[in-house]
Amino acid sequence: MVLMHTSPHPQPYRRTIFAALMEVVKIDLIVVPAGFVVAIAFWIIGLGSQLPYSAIPEWAFALWATVSGLSVSTLGFDFSLVPSLVTVGLWLLVATGAKRVARSTAADSPTESDEDPGGWWALMGTALGTFVVAYAGPLLVVGILVGQATVTPLGFLRLFLFLVTAVAWAFIRVRGIGDIPGLAVIADDTWNVSVGLTRRLLWAAAALGAIVLVVGIMIRWSDVADTVQVYSSPVAAGIGLIVVQALFAPSIVYSALSWSAGTGVSIGGAGTSSAFTSTSAPVLDVHVLQLLDGDYPAWTAAAPALLVLLGLLCVILGRDRARDIAAQSWMGLGLAIGILFVALEVIALFAGGALGPLGLSGFGPSALTSALAITGWIGVGMAAGLLLIRLSRLHAEYSDFAEDDEEDADYEDDTAGAFDEAGTGVASDADDSEPVADDIVDEDEPR
Repeated sequence: MVLMHTSPHPQPYRRTIFAALMEVVKIDLIVVPAGFVVAIAFWIIGLGSQLPYSAIPEWAFALWATVSGLSVSTLGFDFSLVPSLVTVGLWLLVATGAKRVARSTAADSPTESDEDPGGWWALMGTALGTFVVAYAGPLLVVGILVGQATVTPLGFLRLFLFLVTAVAWAFIRVRGIGDIPGLAVIADDTWNVSVGLTRRLLWAAAALGAIVLVVGIMIRWSDVADTVQVYSSPVAAGIGLIVVQALFAPSIVYSALSWSAGTGVSIGGAGTSSAFTSTSAPVLDVHVLQLLDGDYPAWTAAAPALLVLLGLLCVILGRDRARDIAAQSWMGLGLAIGILFVALEVIALFAGGALGPLGLSGFGPSALTSALAITGWIGVGMAAGLLLIRLSRLHAEYSDFAEDDEEDADYEDDTAGAFDEAGTGVASDADDSEPVADDIVDEDEPR
C-alpha cells in the first residue's frame, strides 16, 4: 500500500494565501484607477487632440510601473526618475497591506511548533511571498506589454527593494527582530534606541535639505524668479511647475543633502554641481534646476559641517534620549548608522534617473557615493556627540566624587572636634568632683 503524504495543516496555508491575494487586490483597486484618472487628465490637458485613446491605458500602466521603480520608454524619451512623493505613498500602501498579512499569519501560528519545526517560517514565508508575487507579477506584465516599461537592472533592483523594504518593515512591526536570524542577538533596548535615533536623523536630514533649498533660492533668486517668464502664461506655468516639483520633493531634498555632502548632483551628464564644484550646463526652465547652474559663494564649501552638526545634535539633545544612547554605547550608535545608510541608499536609488531631454536626461545624485558621504558626515557628528556625553558623565562622576571627599573630610573634622570637646568635658568633671575615698572611713582606724 502506498502512503500519501499531505500537509498536516492545509487550512492555515489556504487562509494565508487567500488573505495575501485579497490585500493585493485592495491595493490594485486603488492604484490602477488612480493611474487612469491621472492619465486621462494629462490626455485632456496635454496632447489629447493629437493622440489616440490608446495612449490613456499606456500612460496609466507606465505611471504605475514608474512609481514602483521600473524604467519606461515612451514619446521617444526614457523616463526613470520616479515621482518620489507618489512612490512614498504607494510604499506606505503596500507596507500597510503587508503588515495586515503578517499580523493575520502570526495570529494563525503565533509560535514555532515542536511537532512541525520550521512550519512557522514556512507559513509566514508563504504569506509574504504570495503578497510580493501577486503584486509584482501583474505589474511587470501590464507594465512591459502595455506601459512600455523597459527591462533594466536598475529598474528591477528598485522594484525589488521597493517590495522587500515594505515587507521587512511590516514583519518587524508585527514580530520584532527576535525571529530574524542574525538579528536575534541584538537586545530589544538596543534595537529600539537605534531605530528611534535613525528616525530622528531622517527627519532632521529632511529639514536640513529643505533649509539648504531655501538658502539656494535666496542666492539664486533672480534666476528662479525669471524661470516662468519664458512661458506664455507665467502664472499657470508657475503653479504647474510647483505641483510637478512637489511630486519629486523627496528626491529634491535628498539631492540637496548630496550637494551639501560634496558628492553633488549630476546634470544630464554635462557635469556635477556640489558645494565644492560648480558647472554650467543647459537645463530646463524649472525652479530647482536653476539652483544647480553656475558658481556659488566661497562659504558654501562649509556645507558638510551642517551634516556633522546634525548628527551631533540628534545624539546630545534631550536628556533622556542622550542617556539611552549612552547606555547602548557604540553598539547602538553603529546599528543606527547602519540603518541610516540602508535607508539613504534606497532613497538614493529612487532619487536619480532620466525624465526627458537635456538637463533631465541623467539627473540626480550618485546612488552609492552620495549615501556613503551623507552617512559618513552624519556619523562623524554622532560619534562626537557620544564622546561628549561620555565625557560629561565622567566629569559629573568626578565632581560627585570630589564633593563626597569634601563631605567626608568635613565629617571627620566635625567628629574629631566633638570627641575633643567630649574629652575635655569629662576631664573637667573629674577635676571638679569630690573624691569618693575621702567619704569612706574605716571604723577600726584610729581617729
